[in-house]
Amino acid sequence: MILENVYIRPFCNNDMCDFKGMFGDYFRNDFNIEISDIKLDAICLEIADNSVSEITPVDLIIVHEELVGFICYQIDNPNSDWCEREGWGFIREIYINRRFRGEGLGAKIVAHAEKELYAKGVEHIYLTSDEAGEFWSLCGYEKTGKFSDINHDPIYEK
Repeated sequence: MILENVYIRPFCNNDMCDFKGMFGDYFRNDFNIEISDIKLDAICLEIADNSVSEITPVDLIIVHEELVGFICYQIDNPNSDWCEREGWGFIREIYINRRFRGEGLGAKIVAHAEKELYAKGVEHIYLTSDEAGEFWSLCGYEKTGKFSDINHDPIYEK
């Protein structure tokens, strides 16, 4: 499939309904985590607040005016709820709708987040992931052999 009309933009509060749908799918289907709608609402509101305050930006990828994915990233600092490597860029979450996977959108939104982080002076970026190692390798990340003290997943660096 050739994808046209693809662009990335920051989250805004008008996106909340669609974002909650994507985040719910991310938890329930990608991680097989059962989450109540009340808990999902609370998590998404916290993510939205952190994005609007620029602690943890959330950017959305859109195809033909349909939100099909998101990425959450930050520069680790003591003001965030996750600060494992102060001053490093950190990719917290990434999601692409299953219908659009394998079309290069994941790599596109990761490159976008990296560009944003580097523009803010970050020299190194890391992430944690217990799956998708091949994807992260294709994006230029290397598995370090270390594990996160926070979520205990393997750490990848670039």
